[in-house]
Amino acid sequence: MKKPVIVGILFMILLGAFLLSAGCSDSSTGTTPTLTSTTTSTTMATTSTAAPPSIAMSTDKPLYVTGEMVKLKVTNGLDVPIWYIGYPQLDLVFWEIERAQNDGWQRLYFRLPILEDGREVCRINMYERPIGAVTELKPHSDLLYEWNQKICPEKMRVTEPFEPEMIERGRYRFAIRYSLNTVKSEANETEPWKRPIELGKTKIVYSNEFVLE
Repeated sequence: MKKPVIVGILFMILLGAFLLSAGCSDSSTGTTPTLTSTTTSTTMATTSTAAPPSIAMSTDKPLYVTGEMVKLKVTNGLDVPIWYIGYPQLDLVFWEIERAQNDGWQRLYFRLPILEDGREVCRINMYERPIGAVTELKPHSDLLYEWNQKICPEKMRVTEPFEPEMIERGRYRFAIRYSLNTVKSEANETEPWKRPIELGKTKIVYSNEFVLE
């Protein structure tokens, strides 16, 4: 074989090897796109909502035996005062009481005993006009009361003192009427026995139910 032919063959071999090497190099250094999976985590924020401040009325127990002291508490949880009707007389109270009936609740009407010579007695004057006075319960404060379950039932034409009675056994709840504001009485000049200051729009709060057995 002639030398120029051999040289030409060698040249073609070297050229092919060079091109092959270049192709492999481009392939190995190429950039391959990488798919990144992004997971978005959505967290639900749990908000703890405290109970709004309010007026509450409660007894210290759900069950009482005959003659046991019933302790009552009214709490003003508001940032403003509330107003209720209070009485200087010992036989009148700021609270009402209702007894459970088959068809709902029935309000009871009575007075409480007073002390005379160290003993509890009932005195009822049918001509008396107990009007009470608008009384303040300050913000974030309590009104406390204790009751021994004795009552003075309403009786007609009674002028002499008589012995109190124990309230009947049953299921009960207390109630209080209150207002967030007071108003001047318009009828005070023509009806002087009325309060000069009255409650504004009233609301009512009930206590828990309790049993007297």
